[in-house]
Parts: sequence; C-alpha cells; structure tokens
Amino acid sequence: MEVTEFGHLIVDEFGAYLKKKRKRILIIHKNEKKEVSAKDIKEVVIMGKALISSELIKFLCQSGIDILFASPTGKPLARVVSTKLGGVVENRIEQYKSLNDERGINIARYVIVGKIKNQMSNMRYYSKSRRASKEVSDDLYTRYKILKEKAENLEKEEFSDLENARKRIFAYEGECSGIYWQGMSIILKNWDFKGRKQKGDDAVNVCLNICYNMLSSQIWKYVLRFGLDPFAGYLHVERPGRLSLVYDLMEPFRPMVDRFLVSFLKGFKKIHFEKKRGTFIETLRKSFFSEFMNNKIEYKSRKMKLETAMFYYIQEVVSYLRRNKEKITTPYMVW
Repeated sequence: MEVTEFGHLIVDEFGAYLKKKRKRILIIHKNEKKEVSAKDIKEVVIMGKALISSELIKFLCQSGIDILFASPTGKPLARVVSTKLGGVVENRIEQYKSLNDERGINIARYVIVGKIKNQMSNMRYYSKSRRASKEVSDDLYTRYKILKEKAENLEKEEFSDLENARKRIFAYEGECSGIYWQGMSIILKNWDFKGRKQKGDDAVNVCLNICYNMLSSQIWKYVLRFGLDPFAGYLHVERPGRLSLVYDLMEPFRPMVDRFLVSFLKGFKKIHFEKKRGTFIETLRKSFFSEFMNNKIEYKSRKMKLETAMFYYIQEVVSYLRRNKEKITTPYMVW
C-alpha cells in the first residue's frame, strides 16, 4: 500500500481489506492495519486481490474520490465514479455531433501530430546525449528530421471525411512509429529490445504495456469528469468495451511514457526482470504514479505536473468541441 504525492492510494497487496473508519480509510493486510485520511486521497487504485466494503465505496463516492479497479499489469477494468463528477451532458452531445463534421477529423489529426512531435523530441533528446557516439547521434537526429517532415505533412493534408482521415492518419502514424521504434531500439540495446510488440514478452515491451495501461486509466478519469463518452473515439475503431476515445486522447503522452521508462530502466539490469519479475513490476507501478505523474512539462505557457496537464488537455478538447477554441494544443515534451 502506498499513497503518492498526488493523492493516489495504490493497493496491490493480495488479500487486503479496505473499510471505512470515521472519515478515514482503514487498510487491513494480514496482521497489519494502516489508516489514511480521505482528505489526502484523490483516487483509490486497487491492483491486487482486495476486498472493499460497501460503506467505504459510498463514502468515497460522497467525497468525490474515484475508485479504479485494474489488473496487476495496470490494465483498467472498471471505475466507480461519483455522480458529482458526471460532467455536462452538452459535452457528450457535441462529441457525438463531431463524429460527422470537421471537429472529429481535426481531433484525430491533432492527437497523432502531438504524438509524432513528442517522438521527435525523444529522438532529438537522445541524439544530444553525452553517452551517444557520433554514429548513434547522427542516426537519431536523422530520424528526428524525418519525423518532423511527416508531422508537417500531416498538419497540411486535407480529408473529405472521418473515415478517410482515419486511414490516412493511421498510415502516417504507422510510418512514424516504425522510424521511431527503430531509434528507441538503439537507445535500449542493453535490454535486447528489438522493437515495439504489443504482445512481446521481453522486459521493455512488458513495461511499456504496463505503463500505457496505467496512462489510459488516468486519461479515462478525466474523460469521465468532463462528461465525454469514453467509448466513442475518432481514430480507434469502436468495439464493445473498448475505451476508444481514451486511447485516442492518450496518444501524445505515449512518448512521454517512453522517456520515463528509459530513465527507470537505467537503475536496473535484465537480471532483475528475469529473476524477480513481480518485485520489478511492483516497483515500476509505484514509480509511474510517484515519478511519471509528478513530472513537470511546459503546457499553456507554464510548467505543471503531468496530472494537471492531463486535466487541462481534456478541458481544451471539450472547449474545442463546444467551438470555444479554434484548435487543440497537445502537451509537448521539450527535448
């Protein structure tokens, strides 16, 4: 059990029991008892096989505290959200309308351009590393320039409808991902990383999946808070139970996760993952909330924590849907 600086109560112990005690959360695990004041908590994240009392669930909802149930690998399974955080119905209405006009096309474009720009930033950042040889530095910088050209072309391309836009945007995204992940495989060569594979069982791909899962759970939280439909996306195909809009809007943050993971892995060797995978993953999960979510980026002309940037980013999407803004500015990670 851990409480992060930003108020995430992470419960990943097997057999833990959570109950209400006055205005506090009581966590019982084996022979130990711990109490946490509800005023210090913004979200309860249950990743282990834990029990939670109905009284505590009601108390958390009344207090405006989210409850996220996730798998041990961070995959979001369910959320309990207070009626106080239901958002504005008008936001969802505009979201549905935008699936058939230029707003949907532009949101699809903005999120992938934002992703490519952050991929560019990573290539530029690592090309400037003191550890990089001239050969590696030149290779990564060349990838940066190619990605830059792709992003500029995508920004200028015109689309007739969302279906056409989806195909072309994903074509750009696929090309850029190939260029980018070849570069990341150079940076992560000590981990024998051969490239991004969603079902890969190597250390880097497993860690990426875990971090992306946890990233999606945080974007999901704000999508719900602003009253948007998490299942109605612009890029990712709608499927029963698929958080399509969440996966769309998290795209610009993926390269930020990649940079965080490279930094995290510097403190370990492959043997740590191979011999003590459970402990390794537990450390990664806690580091995601305590370090990654507390990282500061420059957004809206000021420095703010990533968690705060996520809130303002979704708010800007809503403002664009309601035609109060002419475009969406996605969070950018400077190189």
